[in-house]
This record gives sequence, C-alpha cells and structure tokens, in this order.
Amino acid sequence: EKAYRSYIKKLIAAVLSPTQIKKFSELASSLHLEILLEVHNQDELDRSPLAGIQMVGVNNRNLKTFEVNLDTSRKLAEGIPADFVKVSESGLSNIAAIRDLNGYGYQGFLIGENFMKTDDPGRSALDFITNLKK
Repeated sequence: EKAYRSYIKKLIAAVLSPTQIKKFSELASSLHLEILLEVHNQDELDRSPLAGIQMVGVNNRNLKTFEVNLDTSRKLAEGIPADFVKVSESGLSNIAAIRDLNGYGYQGFLIGENFMKTDDPGRSALDFITNLKK
C-alpha cells in the first residue's frame, strides 16, 4: 500500500497577515515541509516575511475581477530574490507563455484549469509536457 504525503504547503499572502505567514512558515519548517508563498501583487510581496520560504508563486488571476494577466508575473519577477524558486500560477495555457516566463526566471508553473477543460486531463497534461520538452 502506498502512502501519499505533501511536502510543500502553499501560504496565500492575500488572506494571511505577515505574523501568520511567519508563524506558519516556522511551523512548516519544523515539520520539514517547504513553503510556496502565493502573492498577487507588489504590496503582498513587499509585506510578506520571506524567512523560511523557499518558493514564491505569483498568481496571475486578480482576486477581485478574476481576470488573468501574465504581466503580473513579469512585473513581480524582479522583486523576488534570486535564491527563491519563482512559480507562475494561473492563465498558463500554452508553451509560448511558459517559455516567455522562463526568461523572467520562473522555474515552476501551476497549470490546472487548462487541462481540466479537456475530455482527458491526464493525456492533455502529458501532451503539454512532451511538447514543452521539444
């Protein structure tokens, strides 16, 4: 029987105070978990304590309007210290977008909706990854 565990936890800056981010990242560290801190804008990035954080995710979806704009990842890229893994989230539907954001230092990409809209999400994800590797 296999056991599945999570080794990464996501903290969403939009709903947490700096004190909560610090507290949860310290707790995660004590449990040998890595943290992905999700931000939506420069203000969230600026006010978030980054000690204990390994990855910063930039969500391209505006939580107020639900509009998606990849410029969010482009604009925030410079503000993320180089020693963090940069992850772009939401609105990633084609390989050109992945390659473009990779040029801004993004190494990780959270893609879900794009695959879930298809008849076979697993196959769609596999095809996407295969084409990305070309």
